[in-house]
Amino acid sequence: MDAGAGDMNYLPQGEFETAGEMAVALREGRVSAAELVDRALRRAEAWQPETNTFTQLWAEESLSEARSVRADDERPLAGVPVAVKDLFDVAGKETTGCSRAYSGTLARVDAAMVRRLRSAGLVIIGKTNQHELAAGGTNLVSSAGRTCNPWDPLRITGGSSGGSAAAVAAGVVPWALGSDTGGSIRIPSAFCGIVGLKPTTGALSTEGMMPLAPSMDCPGPMATTTEDVATLLSMLREDGRVGGEVALRAAPRVGLLRGYYADMVHPDALAVVDHAAHILRSGGANVEEVDGRGIEDARGVWFTVCCAEFADAHRGLGRDRARVSPSVRAWMEAGDAASVAEREAAVRRRGEIGGWFRERLAPFAALLVPTTAYAATLADRGDVDLGPWGTVSMERVGPGRLTCPVNLAGLPALSLPAGRSSEGLPLGASLVGREGGEGTLIDLGLRWEAAAGYRPRRPARTG
Repeated sequence: MDAGAGDMNYLPQGEFETAGEMAVALREGRVSAAELVDRALRRAEAWQPETNTFTQLWAEESLSEARSVRADDERPLAGVPVAVKDLFDVAGKETTGCSRAYSGTLARVDAAMVRRLRSAGLVIIGKTNQHELAAGGTNLVSSAGRTCNPWDPLRITGGSSGGSAAAVAAGVVPWALGSDTGGSIRIPSAFCGIVGLKPTTGALSTEGMMPLAPSMDCPGPMATTTEDVATLLSMLREDGRVGGEVALRAAPRVGLLRGYYADMVHPDALAVVDHAAHILRSGGANVEEVDGRGIEDARGVWFTVCCAEFADAHRGLGRDRARVSPSVRAWMEAGDAASVAEREAAVRRRGEIGGWFRERLAPFAALLVPTTAYAATLADRGDVDLGPWGTVSMERVGPGRLTCPVNLAGLPALSLPAGRSSEGLPLGASLVGREGGEGTLIDLGLRWEAAAGYRPRRPARTG
């Protein structure tokens, strides 16, 4: 790989780590775009044997692009490196969704989100690994092989945007593009200890993005800080804004959902969300407990809607469906088997679940919930230790159980790296907002970071 001279961290470790810091350093002439991209490529190569983060890495192209960035470029983030999930079209490159069924499929034009990144001057260094066709929350199933968590390579990253989360967590890039249909940004963000935003459904274009369930699919930003998430979101939006509601009163009200699947949530995850509530209170928010019961069937409703749309979206595969991995193909087959009555019942219940969220959000700026019910699990285990509830099959308590209800409602949600498990693994707390309320979530995320004294943490390579 043509990545210049010196070792992978020839720029001082710890300098220019966030996108915001990189932008300032570029403007002040303390670093060049080529140096930043070179470091990203070197880190990508160094981490790849441990984490299997990237499916494609474009060293020569991205370095050439970075070298062409002028020091006086008026775009404030021109030259900052970024990575994109392998379901977004990049002109002239494969879009496989990490499935053998789509091997060799070349994109003719950039996806809408990729065009937005390019127009801002960001340098795309490659595509990241994901759960096959985005149909899973572990990143264990992929034609490129499983993605490993940089905090512990024996554990999962979560999915399906696991490669994007791992790339950010490891410090390869300051931010990355993911997608979220049932938690695919928030789950790996929580497991890898970064910030991830699922925007309001429809806020960002899905043009040129391989579908899972079109009525719930959302592109979104992943980064180490809320500020970087907000900046990337503004780039991805056509209007350049972060969302509708931005200004909060001095003491915003936040509803802490109690009973929200709490019968199957590890005590560590509950402790982390309680601590996040404490931090928000210390930052001036009024956090009040709210009854979170009443949508225990949401996971089943989501699965029916998702599988039906998934089967429809990929019906053109024909005989190539046999090349899809069995566990992912089972989702398509479940969609095929769903009757019209079952689909209609799921759609009706989906509307009721949306109403459930709107009712609870009415007096609040946001709702606070655990992002996941537990920390990243061991990749070779099919179960999870839930403390007082014992060891439970992953099929029963999949990673998306707490995130997918928000996708049914179409609402925005921000996962924050709110704490650690008793084993020292990252855990997340999520703020769920009103439709179009990304700005409110970002304001609350910034408040949480300030009150917590948050600074991004980096894992160390074991190799």
